[in-house]
Amino acid sequence: MPVVSSPILYWPLLLLAAYLLGSIPFAQILARLRGVDLRRTGSGNVGAGNLTRSVGVGWGAVAAVADGLKGLLPVVLATRAGLGPGAAGLAGVAAVVGHNWSVFMRGRSGRGLAAAAGLVIALNPALVIWTTGWALAGWRIGGGLAGFVGWGLLPVVSVSLGRPVTESMVVLLLCSILIGRRMQGNTGDDLDTSSMMRRAVYDRDLAADRPGETADDPLIP
Repeated sequence: MPVVSSPILYWPLLLLAAYLLGSIPFAQILARLRGVDLRRTGSGNVGAGNLTRSVGVGWGAVAAVADGLKGLLPVVLATRAGLGPGAAGLAGVAAVVGHNWSVFMRGRSGRGLAAAAGLVIALNPALVIWTTGWALAGWRIGGGLAGFVGWGLLPVVSVSLGRPVTESMVVLLLCSILIGRRMQGNTGDDLDTSSMMRRAVYDRDLAADRPGETADDPLIP
């Protein structure tokens, strides 16, 4: 009896592996090495940005690179296994979902920006030029607003570059997840419509305007 061998048969296992990889909270692990719990300091976000502010730039840079590899490696491996841009991209999305809602953290954790950047680099490096441009623009118009526009319009950029439909759909899903996670905020944040829209567009809570509170990281890679 002939043995059927196709990369798509292993795709569900790849999605699971990518999710578990994404769930590893590198920023929290590094912070704990310094005796810090990111969930209880700064913005409360378990990500490289909060680690940078709470522990140091070097530690944050290490976490950012590690988180970026979460999104990059599944896409590269899936592509080399023969999967198309849509299926390979979804493996990267699984890693971003794992980062944002880590099974090891028992709920919401990071925001997936570095992991998303890694995914985009592996899928189509040209798209990173767009998000990086808006990241630089954030110095003038504010990181939150620049990031919202940059990531929000990324699917349009993908289509305008003539990328495959499946790839552009992956980019749309990715950006929806990033903005949705930002709207969700951190534990204890207000979930009324006004607060969520403020976080989505300006990447800032009303609480961040009060003394002693810290705004979350900009929505940029």
